[in-house]
Amino acid sequence: MPVTMFPHADRGPSGGAAAASPAPFAGAAPREAAGTAVPGRAGGLGIADLPWTTAAEDGELVHRFGEALRRRRETSIGYPVNLDVDYRAFGGLLDVLWNTVGDPGPGDPFRPDRQPFERPVVRFLSRLAGGDPDRTYGYVTSGGTEGNLFGLHTGRERLPRAPLYHSAAAHHTVARAAALLRMEAVAVPTRRDGSMDVRALRDACERRAGRGAVVVATVGTTMLGAVDDLLAVRAATAPAGECHLHVDGALGALVAAFAPNPPPWGFDAGADTLAISGHKLIGAPVPCGVVLARDHLVPFPGAAGEYLGARDATLACSRNALAAVLLWYALRRLGRDGLAARAAHCLSVAAYAESRILALGRRCLRHPASLTVVFDRPAPHVCRRWHLAAEGPLAHLVAMPHVTHDTVDRFLEDLAR
Repeated sequence: MPVTMFPHADRGPSGGAAAASPAPFAGAAPREAAGTAVPGRAGGLGIADLPWTTAAEDGELVHRFGEALRRRRETSIGYPVNLDVDYRAFGGLLDVLWNTVGDPGPGDPFRPDRQPFERPVVRFLSRLAGGDPDRTYGYVTSGGTEGNLFGLHTGRERLPRAPLYHSAAAHHTVARAAALLRMEAVAVPTRRDGSMDVRALRDACERRAGRGAVVVATVGTTMLGAVDDLLAVRAATAPAGECHLHVDGALGALVAAFAPNPPPWGFDAGADTLAISGHKLIGAPVPCGVVLARDHLVPFPGAAGEYLGARDATLACSRNALAAVLLWYALRRLGRDGLAARAAHCLSVAAYAESRILALGRRCLRHPASLTVVFDRPAPHVCRRWHLAAEGPLAHLVAMPHVTHDTVDRFLEDLAR
């Protein structure tokens, strides 16, 4: 079990989980159609045998939902998603199929399954992660979970007898990936700050000596924002023999890259595969991510067929090409310096929130290279209003790009009451 930051804290005034946020459509409960529809009555979301509303009415429902989401930007501070986005330039591009098939690579750019935007994204992030773009494989995924699954599959193919070691604070989908891949999963205890206990990892490897080790190191754990020590993790696996080190860097990798004292997190720190989210610091408006791997470790399958005209080591094969374009657009607008400035701003806001919470006389924890600020769980109405993520006696805010110093001040006014 993970070690909490405040081991003697009780659940505080909030008790159970925070209540759900109110529905964005007041009085618009979904209506299930039962063979007949009531024409001309907009507001329900049920799907009937035949269309019973106009395209304009349905478009209005979607726009109202979008407006409700837009209004939540001001008080959404609990989850690691970037709400400071504007992709309206793409509004007129939804009348074509954005599909890409197989690995990103050279080919006919006018084929419907080829597009030129994915490769620059992979190459940019490869360099940022300390890799050689010419020796790094990568592609745009549906998100960090697919990236983790790809990395663990790569490790299993490389070391088929190896257990999967992960910290007890790793993302919950890591254990799911182990089940899908039929790998023996070994949860390693965490230290007080939420990072993996490398002594416990070494002990676990000694009990399974010589079988190899597939290890997930987390750069930015879900609740505490902890960063596993990649160099120490790899050293701790020595009793196991050969090691495949996968880094779950969904949010934390790009923050660590630009932190004042960056912790080791990439290929130059021993990573073999690496997963990054695209809808977090970068700020894509849809869930997506990028997985990177040392090219020689990827288990490329045989020929995918002449009709495909490309090799395909991806998990999905047919993939969302629009996500790659959105990532390219965001990174093109930011560049490396802009991404660094964004990370610096977010770290500044996180440090400000930490200092202000401590000034209120409350307990608080933040890793220096993390945007996650952890504190005692406040009252339910505060959790609801600010969409805080909570677990047991703790809650946290995440200083994403849309969270400003003023946002923190307004939150603290509620917290102090």
